[in-house]
Amino acid sequence: MPTRRLLALLLLGCYVLLPAPVRAAGTDPDGLQPASAALVDACFDDYNRLRFAQSESEARQAMALQPELPLPLIYLQASLTAEIQEDATARRDDGAALARFDSATAQALGVEAAWEAAHHDGRSQLYLGTSLGARGLVSMYRGHLFSAYRDGKKAAAALRLAKRRDPGLLDADLGLGQYLYYCGRLSGFLRLILVLHGDVPGGIALLTDCGAGGGRCALLARLVLARILVEEAPDYGRALPYVSEAEERYPENWAYERLALEEARGLGLQRPESRRLVRAVGVQWDRGWRPPDYVQLDPGPLRAQAEALDQAGPGPRPLSGSSSTLSGADASPASAHP
Repeated sequence: MPTRRLLALLLLGCYVLLPAPVRAAGTDPDGLQPASAALVDACFDDYNRLRFAQSESEARQAMALQPELPLPLIYLQASLTAEIQEDATARRDDGAALARFDSATAQALGVEAAWEAAHHDGRSQLYLGTSLGARGLVSMYRGHLFSAYRDGKKAAAALRLAKRRDPGLLDADLGLGQYLYYCGRLSGFLRLILVLHGDVPGGIALLTDCGAGGGRCALLARLVLARILVEEAPDYGRALPYVSEAEERYPENWAYERLALEEARGLGLQRPESRRLVRAVGVQWDRGWRPPDYVQLDPGPLRAQAEALDQAGPGPRPLSGSSSTLSGADASPASAHP
């Protein structure tokens, strides 16, 4: 993977840290009222479906209901960051989204400072690390690499403090896991220059723990694992449940559909689970869904092979011509990993 992309992912943007929906009964740990919780849940779902205007509106409605809370602002940052990332993948330049992001980030950092002063707990540092990471990621897209690196380091430090204050705060393991993982993927020379310490298996372990036992971050940790275990550190058997969940939840998102096809090809179409993934993408295709013009994604070749194997019945059979047309733009971080 190119060093620039690794550095980008290292920055712990809010697509990495943002808590995902949680719909458990009882007191909300972030102080959200039911109406606000429903809005931020919808915001998360909509920006993962690439419905950016809708997700931004939902975040702003939650902010209006509870302006004293950091979390609605963090979701607004996440929606705008996702839009900026998708624009970068499409080679578009939307200065308006960047301006809205700058305003939201300044507001978020102010609210988070007040929250830290009042609560001085692990969750307040989780909020701070999220906003700093988001600002760093957007700085990278602007070409401000020093500012991006600085905010990424600050974000990681805030997450470590969050865990020291609250060792049971598994949501912080999402960002810390990615930080360890991507530091570990950088070259040893670059890690030495940047004074970074990485641990690829340790980072994946933290992500797995968060995905299994975290709160709002659990779903996002599983989405991140889906991408890592297919595209970067292939372990197709381990990736299968994560990829299946991503495709099932957000079939409108081209990055998750692409990931499903890559997982099916990597796992092998002899496996019925692989053919189910291909069929799921085919269903979306038959409904009229198409990826954007800047993405080359066609399920046709894998779909034809899967259908042939379904008709042939059970039993191991060699595949011929197993290439697929999954070439094209790299998956957008905002899309592939919300």
